[in-house]
Amino acid sequence: MNAVHLNQYIQQAQNQVQKKPELPGPAAPEKTEKSFFDHLKDSVNEVNALQKSADTQATDLASGKNDNIHETMLAVNQAELGFQMLVQIRNKALEAYQEVMRMSI
Repeated sequence: MNAVHLNQYIQQAQNQVQKKPELPGPAAPEKTEKSFFDHLKDSVNEVNALQKSADTQATDLASGKNDNIHETMLAVNQAELGFQMLVQIRNKALEAYQEVMRMSI
């Protein structure tokens, strides 16, 4: 997960907000593209995999199975950055929700 993915998620969220809701019709076409929720779920799974990989490498380094500290530190930093980006996405989504809730009708 990287900054390109984050920009894609933000752009997709902005597009969803700007679109008018589509009313279901008798012949509504099926959507083939992934929803924002699907992208978010995939990102959470990807960050989880990075965390597990970093944990495994750190455990292997501590137990002596692996002696490459550089790869271990890179994996740990990559997992940390992925998690931080996921937290920022959550914060932005929460801010957007709160903004919508503050709107008066």
